[in-house]
Amino acid sequence: MRITGGTGKGRRLRVPAGDRVRPTSDKVKQALFNMLGEKVAGAAFLDLYAGTGGIGIEALSRGAGRVVFIDDSRSSLQVIRHNVEQSGFGDRAQVTAARAESFVRKTEERFDIVFLDPPYTLEIAEVLAFVEEADLLQPGAVVIAEHFKKQESPRKAGNLSLYREARYGDTVLAFYRAADGMGSDAEGQEGTS
Repeated sequence: MRITGGTGKGRRLRVPAGDRVRPTSDKVKQALFNMLGEKVAGAAFLDLYAGTGGIGIEALSRGAGRVVFIDDSRSSLQVIRHNVEQSGFGDRAQVTAARAESFVRKTEERFDIVFLDPPYTLEIAEVLAFVEEADLLQPGAVVIAEHFKKQESPRKAGNLSLYREARYGDTVLAFYRAADGMGSDAEGQEGTS
């Protein structure tokens, strides 16, 4: 697994041993950041269920102002810390040991981009619901949920509405924003690959 773009492009990242973590493929990661485009530059980015930290590190490489990595696995946290330091982005990263739901309910930080890739055993609708209920989204924020193709992307989760969906093999990226959020020229677009 590598960083696919930005200042750290080409650097290898470690992956925790075992099959608990499913790292996002380089192809999907590259597509995700191509879709986010300039929105990443300077953004406050939250990587929930961070696993290897690959998504958040990609965001840092592509100019995110700050990334908060959340995971509750000791092995994942060790790997994330290693990957952040080896990539040279430690000054803009915060690695926190916490359950995702607990963190979003307690944090006072606000984010421009929230990425979540929960275990397949969790329902995307439930995760989106607790993210939407928490007061952590900046005006115009985007929430991206990565999930297995057999799970349907909910059209709505409280105030969040699906505005884009892209499929890559078994992986789906579902893009949400608050009803009072940003306008998007990507509204209603659907990508497949």
